[in-house]
Amino acid sequence: MINELTIDVAECIPGMKVSQDISNNYGAILLHKDTVLDYYTINKLMNLGIEKLKVLEEFESKVITESTVTATYVEKVNEFKTIIKDIGNGKTLDTLKVQTIVNDLQNSFTSVNDIVSNLNGIRSIDEYTYSHSVNVSLLCFLIGSWLNLSPVQKKILSYCGLLHDIGKSKISQEILNKPGPLTPKEYEEMKKHSVLGYKILEANIAISKDVMIGVLLHHEREDGSGYPFGIKGDQISLYAKIISIADVFDAMTSDRVYRKRQTPFDVLQMYESEYLTKCNTSILLTFLNRIAHYYIGSRVRLSNDSWGEIVFINQSSISKPMIKLEDSSIIDLSIEKNISIVEIF
Repeated sequence: MINELTIDVAECIPGMKVSQDISNNYGAILLHKDTVLDYYTINKLMNLGIEKLKVLEEFESKVITESTVTATYVEKVNEFKTIIKDIGNGKTLDTLKVQTIVNDLQNSFTSVNDIVSNLNGIRSIDEYTYSHSVNVSLLCFLIGSWLNLSPVQKKILSYCGLLHDIGKSKISQEILNKPGPLTPKEYEEMKKHSVLGYKILEANIAISKDVMIGVLLHHEREDGSGYPFGIKGDQISLYAKIISIADVFDAMTSDRVYRKRQTPFDVLQMYESEYLTKCNTSILLTFLNRIAHYYIGSRVRLSNDSWGEIVFINQSSISKPMIKLEDSSIIDLSIEKNISIVEIF
């Protein structure tokens, strides 16, 4: 049995794993049990006034700097860009390069912060196709961890996320980069990318059937409103259900040629209002809860131009947290429905 230690937060070392949930004074969970600490998380706890916590005695020290993580991210996006361009030029998928990208991402991105901070970073609109695939791979791995999936399942998810839009290598750049809404005909052409992606992967014996099916079905929806087959519920693979959630979240929080990015809480509200019947409810609620809790302690600007800090997530309205304003008063956005978060820092 692994022993627990109670130590000062200031003495924590990256790589330590917390042995119980950590909450703030408002009862909001700041870190879930089994979270691996990094420098960002340790500093966040100190800034939020958390003095002590319980960690497991045995741990693997992991000192990966923010600059190293960022450099790895840029490198992997560029490597995936080369893969996509090669396929567009008629070459076969280089599965060894795909494997290297996934392994390097998992070795470098060791915490929730590593992943989410890169999602929040400013990315070139022109590089969206490539950065989006890397982001969805990271998000899929994160969701798989939150669902307590096995290491093998999480690895498959990472491949699914990276390759989910690979069929777009066969779609014209005019459609992909159009600075406005697609016409019905263009949209029908775009919708072919999931089948095209399946065909690209089907031609490679090194790609598992689970990855192929995940890519093929990632635009299917629980209520049958998706494509390419309009199937529903248990007809959709677990991997496709997870990809669909990660795909939408990153797409909506990214700048596109035809619109600006939305805040994470705008997207969470969209999930609550439009996607509860379209996505697997259990997976979606797990994602919404865990991703929202990441932002507790974040500084925000509200639509009424006041500033504050997220201190609590409302379980009945995850997209409408409680905010502690600069005068120490508390505003509940689930009650003050005319006020919203416009920026997160």
